Amino acid sequence: MSENSGLMLQKPQWKKKRKRHKKSILSTAKGTCFLCARLHNDFRQKYTEEHHILFGSGQRDISEAEGLKAYLCPDHHRTGPEAVHNNQDMRELVCRIAQEEYEKTHTREEWMEISRKNYLE
Repeated sequence: MSENSGLMLQKPQWKKKRKRHKKSILSTAKGTCFLCARLHNDFRQKYTEEHHILFGSGQRDISEAEGLKAYLCPDHHRTGPEAVHNNQDMRELVCRIAQEEYEKTHTREEWMEISRKNYLE
């Protein structure tokens, strides 16, 4: 009898596959709020949160894959009156800007396929 008899076999060790996150197609940098810079010419360094421009079921992954994200301060992301999660006009402004940038390298049909909405008309 071998010396390993009676021992359980070890499970193979699988490494979790890491997803590659594409850089944002918008001119945005961590620490600078995209909307503060765009609307108020305020480029000061501050705490920012990553905002995924496409929302809804499964859309976050598409936003990551296509680089459709922007860094926003909490006031423009979730808490203030100009927050994209509280203000439809602000959310649609960011979507329009994202669609314009996306269509510089893709077609309108490709945009419609991933977003299901045209923000430019």
